[in-house]
Amino acid sequence: MSYTIYTDFCLAGRELELLEEVYITISAEGYFEEISNESPNTRVYSVFEDCLILPTFINAHTHVGDSFAKEMGYNHTIEEVVEPPHGLKHRLLADASEEELLSGIRDACLEMLSTGTSTFVDFRESGIRGISLLDKVTKDLPIRTIKLGRTNEETFLDELIPMVDGVGLSSTNIYNDEELKQISEKCKKNNKLVAVHASETAAERKIAYEKFGVSDVRRAIDVLEADVLVHLTHADEEDIKLLKGRNVVCCPRANAYFGVGFPPVEELVKSGANVCLGTDNAMINSLDLFREMEFLGKSLRGRYGKNSLHSRQIIEMVTVKPAEVFNLESGWIEKERRADFVVLNLDAPNMRPVHDIYHSVVHRAKSENIESVYIKGKKVYEREDI
Repeated sequence: MSYTIYTDFCLAGRELELLEEVYITISAEGYFEEISNESPNTRVYSVFEDCLILPTFINAHTHVGDSFAKEMGYNHTIEEVVEPPHGLKHRLLADASEEELLSGIRDACLEMLSTGTSTFVDFRESGIRGISLLDKVTKDLPIRTIKLGRTNEETFLDELIPMVDGVGLSSTNIYNDEELKQISEKCKKNNKLVAVHASETAAERKIAYEKFGVSDVRRAIDVLEADVLVHLTHADEEDIKLLKGRNVVCCPRANAYFGVGFPPVEELVKSGANVCLGTDNAMINSLDLFREMEFLGKSLRGRYGKNSLHSRQIIEMVTVKPAEVFNLESGWIEKERRADFVVLNLDAPNMRPVHDIYHSVVHRAKSENIESVYIKGKKVYEREDI
C-alpha cells in the first residue's frame, strides 16, 4: 500500500526547490505519488519535524575494490599508487585474498549507505573477477552500482561487455586511435557507456601531447567519443570549451590528496558542462559526499570569493546532474520518480539555527545528521544514536 510522510522542509523537483510543510505520498511500488502542502485524507505514516528531506546522493566516480588498503598509499605519488599495471594499488589487489577484497567492498557500500548515497559509479579493475566480486557483495545490499569494467590479460572486451554498464578506461594514452575507435564502436553497438580518466595529472597531459600531438581530453572526445570524462584537473581553456554540453566528473578531494591540483569546476559549470562529483579511490579517500561538497564549496570560495558557485549548484552535482548523466530514475523528488531520499535532522547543534538550507547542507551537514535513508520507498538505514 502507498503511505504518506510529513516533513518541515523538502528539496523538491529538478530545481531542488525548497518547500515547507510538505506531505509526500509514496506508492507501494516505491515511487513518489504526490508532493503537496495539502494534508491528505489518509493517515500520515511518519512525521519528520525540524527535518529536511532531500534526494539521496549519487557518487559518480569510485574505485571501491581498493577499500581494504586504506591509507597504504599515503607517502607515495599518484603514479606510484595507481598507474597500471604495476602501481602499488594493483600489486595490493593482486596479493589480497578474496575475503579481504569482499570485506573491503562491503564496508565501502555500507559507508555510502550511512552517508546518504544510494547509487555509485564504479571503475572496476581486474576484469571479470573484479565484476564478480562487486556483484557478490551488492546482490544482498540495497545500494545500486553502475559498473564500468576494464579488460586485463585474461579478459577481453567482448567477454566483459555483457557483464557491465560500460567501460572505465584509466587513460587514452595507452591506446592508439584505432584501438580507441574499436572500444567506442563495440560499446556504442551494445548500448554501453564509455568513461575515461582525462588530464588528471600534468604528466598524463604531457604524454598525450608528446605521443599524439593533442590533449588527452580532445582524444577522449574526438576519437574515443567518451560519454563521461573523469577528473579534468589540468584541462585548459580550449578543452573546457570542447566540454560544453558534455558529462564530466570531478574529484576535488582525491586530487588534493595526491597533490595533483584542483579541477576547474567553476569554469566547467560556466562553460555548460554537466558536472558531477565523485570520491575516487576508497584507499585514499572517504566515500562521504557531504565531505566532498564541503571541500568543494570552501575551495571555490577560497579561489573566487562570494561570487563562486551557489551551494544549490553543488548539491545538484551529487543528485540531479548524475541522475541525468547516468539516466537514473532517482536524483530528485518528483511525482513518478523513484523514492530515494534522505531524512536530515536540522535541529542538531552543528546545524541550528538554519538561515539558508542550501548553504547549511553544503557547509555544515555531516553524515551524523542523517536520521534515515530510504531507497525505493523502503527504509534501508537508520542512525542508531538519533
